Amino acid sequence: MHDFMAELAKQFRSVLQESYYEKNRKAKVVYPYLTYDFDSENLERYRDGFFIDVDIFDIETNFDHIFEIENQLRKYFNGKSILRDQFLLQFKVGNGSKVPTASDNLKRRNLQIYVKVDWRDIE
Repeated sequence: MHDFMAELAKQFRSVLQESYYEKNRKAKVVYPYLTYDFDSENLERYRDGFFIDVDIFDIETNFDHIFEIENQLRKYFNGKSILRDQFLLQFKVGNGSKVPTASDNLKRRNLQIYVKVDWRDIE
């Protein structure tokens, strides 16, 4: 699972350097940034599915920059396959939606990504 987590971090940072698992823990926050977390389901023996919730944050008066990042994520992940010694990852991008915030300037959007994992390094 550690290799899977490291691969996710690498992939998200290749789209947006300011990418964090669960939450942004930096003392000084740099915008825009994204966070991601996931839930899993067992599909069959040696195959799992992960629902990845991605939240994109920015300080702007509109959503233009967030939409650009969302489109970059869609282009990067939709249909992407990654083969490593430990697993095969297959990505599919789902719905995106605005998330209300209590601020006029803080913008947030959620994007769902599904990844199917075929575990190859089975003991």
